[in-house]
Amino acid sequence: MKSRLFQLIYYGLPALFVAVSALALNSGTFLKRPFGAHDDIAAHLEQLLSHTEEQRWEDAGAAVRQLGEAWRHVRGRVRLSSAFEEVEAFDLELAGLQGALESGDASQTRIAVRRLLALWEDIGS
Repeated sequence: MKSRLFQLIYYGLPALFVAVSALALNSGTFLKRPFGAHDDIAAHLEQLLSHTEEQRWEDAGAAVRQLGEAWRHVRGRVRLSSAFEEVEAFDLELAGLQGALESGDASQTRIAVRRLLALWEDIGS
């Protein structure tokens, strides 16, 4: 009886650990899904693109603040299943977007939003 329990712990625990680790590391698409309207990165980016094309800079500024908050919520989840470089690239592009928005440059803002959309599609996949 003791031998059976020992075997279960000896072989079962490492197998369980490996299975849970593999699931966590391959759950990028699940972790990217929004858990509410507050952390929907893709929707915030699309909204920002819309505001930029219509040159509504005050609304775009508010959208960037919402995007930053959403990214802070999602960043910890996505970091589990993404490469460090992908997360850092998103951070840098977000900073570039804020700079382009502050300067009021519509073309640079659109470029930054499109880059962020492309990065978002690649993160965790």
